[in-house]
Amino acid sequence: MKVNFRVAGLLLAVSLLLAACQALDYEGQAPAYRIAAGTVLDLHRDLVVPPGQAGVNIQGTAIGDRYRYDAVCRLEVLTVNDSPRAVRADRFTVERVGREWEIFSSRVSGLRYVGLFEREGPHLLLFTTYLYLRSERQPDVFRLACGHLQNSDQNPSHLTVAEIRATLAPVMTLD
Repeated sequence: MKVNFRVAGLLLAVSLLLAACQALDYEGQAPAYRIAAGTVLDLHRDLVVPPGQAGVNIQGTAIGDRYRYDAVCRLEVLTVNDSPRAVRADRFTVERVGREWEIFSSRVSGLRYVGLFEREGPHLLLFTTYLYLRSERQPDVFRLACGHLQNSDQNPSHLTVAEIRATLAPVMTLD
């Protein structure tokens, strides 16, 4: 039996690439992280956006033992005003969800490694989940950003739906 090594190698490379892409999106697919388009977000009381700001913070809360830092959410608007403005109690619809992470800070140890690649030590990472919102009554309200800081050496991940709900309570309810 004659084997074409180019075809076999190409199939192996494509298979590995597809498996890697699937592994990278595990949080968006797992039920604990899934927020579907059309999900309803209820704001139970008016919030005031401070002058010169594009959003208002919702007080953070402790969300469990695996996190050293509290989670926090921010309801964001499209325009910035010179005076305070209210976001009225309302029902918003989630149009889409986005997730991002970034290095918030690095801890460089006093010891320096000699090697081919730069090693800066563990990082403090910022994980943010964005819920893009729609409301007929308040079209200027466009998203809710919920995030938290986590050490890179602690198997970091985004907030689960349950953790986002805990952070929003009692100001908002995510159905």
